[in-house]
Amino acid sequence: MTGRGDGRLIHPSPNPSVVIGLTLSTSPSALSSTSTEPFHITVSARILSTPHPNKPITLQTHPSPLEDLDNRSFHNIICTTKPDKEIEIFPRGWPQCRWDSENLQSVWSFVTIPPCGQGAYTVRHEVPRDQIEAARVEKGERYRVNLTNKCLGTRWWSFASLDELGGVRLRTWRSPEDEADSETKEEMDREQRQKYGDSPVTMGEEPEMLGMELEGGPIEFEIA
Repeated sequence: MTGRGDGRLIHPSPNPSVVIGLTLSTSPSALSSTSTEPFHITVSARILSTPHPNKPITLQTHPSPLEDLDNRSFHNIICTTKPDKEIEIFPRGWPQCRWDSENLQSVWSFVTIPPCGQGAYTVRHEVPRDQIEAARVEKGERYRVNLTNKCLGTRWWSFASLDELGGVRLRTWRSPEDEADSETKEEMDREQRQKYGDSPVTMGEEPEMLGMELEGGPIEFEIA
């Protein structure tokens, strides 16, 4: 099954050439029921498999667990001791986005994951305090953080670092079958040079060939 038609926003191949492993943690390890100290979910990403182990990977974070909590990457935070309770973070509506397919970095953020075995990229997402308060959490309760299957991949990636891509325009990947004929392409290239200048441009790699998986499964934390 490809996952199409099941609400997924990203559709990686069943056999991607690159697999990114994701691990979850919380900071602090327990959530205080009385403190207003920020509570974060931390996501770490490392390269598990790649045909180029000495190369880093830069990818677009939208929509993925590396971007935010409210892009359908995460389930609501469910109380495991009282299953009728939850901290709501899953968005109610569908995300509405517009972007320039010929200049992706004008809208989206990109991050670099170090080469295989050389570390990880880590990001912290703050759980909204108003959602915590709305859940009326109580001391002793336990809650589970887990990813959905809707955003386990990316819409753009490359075997390069952000430094290596400095000054390069990033455009949406297109298969050879989707490319215009040579005459039309020449005209399009001329229009793009007029609009964006003569900076180099890359489409990166085929998006479906990068997948993500959750290492270690979901995590739990306690209300202190």
